[in-house]
Amino acid sequence: MDEKVKKISVIIPCYNVAAYIDRCMSSLVRQTMGIESLEIICVDDASTDETWSCLQKWEQRFPETLMIIRQEKNRRAGAARNLGLLYASAEWIAFVDADDWLETDYFEILYNPAVAYECDAVVCGFVRDASVPDVKSEEKFRKSGKYITAETKESKKKLFRDGSLGFGPWAKLLRKSLLTEKKICFPEELAYEDMYWLPLLYAYVEKVYVIEEKLYHYFLNPGSITLCSNADHHMDMLKIQLMKWTDYKKRGFFHEYREEFERDALNDAVCTMTQLVMLYDRPLYLLFQMERELVKEQIPECRYEYYRAELEPASRLLLDILYSPLDEPAFLQIMEQVKMQLIK
Repeated sequence: MDEKVKKISVIIPCYNVAAYIDRCMSSLVRQTMGIESLEIICVDDASTDETWSCLQKWEQRFPETLMIIRQEKNRRAGAARNLGLLYASAEWIAFVDADDWLETDYFEILYNPAVAYECDAVVCGFVRDASVPDVKSEEKFRKSGKYITAETKESKKKLFRDGSLGFGPWAKLLRKSLLTEKKICFPEELAYEDMYWLPLLYAYVEKVYVIEEKLYHYFLNPGSITLCSNADHHMDMLKIQLMKWTDYKKRGFFHEYREEFERDALNDAVCTMTQLVMLYDRPLYLLFQMERELVKEQIPECRYEYYRAELEPASRLLLDILYSPLDEPAFLQIMEQVKMQLIK
């Protein structure tokens, strides 16, 4: 790889994405910023399809830009991103999923305010895209943006409430020093790693620029692990919830941001219950019991009542079940009713 100073390190975890990686890479090498400004790091997470050979072909075409790393054992996307970060040399970091793609001016538009405002993070809009062709979204693009500071307790709370940092690690440009100094890393060998990572970003960023323009294409991949039915990895949601609650206490977040992290914990519980309803042919009573014990330990019923009125009806319905004493027959009956309501 060319040793010239790169502006942005792009980290791409890759697992069995032979069908999609060319589309992703094509959108990277066509960036208006210029490929010479990018350091692209692809981490193959022990793929079993042709992903590695596809990456090798791209490396041969762009040896000065592309670094490929192959893991012998599948350790999931979190470990791949952490490994990529260790190799990254640029001041700015961008995480891109291998089945997604970018508008050609994605990095140029994100990089300019990052430098101008000395940001910790720049965030743009995204399109949930089920299309295969690499085509520009037909939705209206708005060029406006806003600069946000979160340097005080109240401004930090507002950042949490507004959800200004979006979803997941993608559609963002991040200052590398913030990630490394604050140890904002991903859980490894677990699914749903984003659930742990994103609240950490909220807790530590102080200067954010938000771009409304939708520059990132988030592919609705039918083979995504989050959409697989009856899969064991959905149990990782519980492990992630316990991990983040334990770590956030160690970091001292709950003294100043108790409500923000309790709301986050309730949102995690809603996600778990939604997966339980929609992705299992027969909802697992054991998983329900484990989630119930976890959420009630984190947020006792008296505290839940404090938040209940502000919840959306669907979320309130799912959380009410967790605070109800249900045996297995009653649980299965109610879950079937809930599923019918959610799919309407």
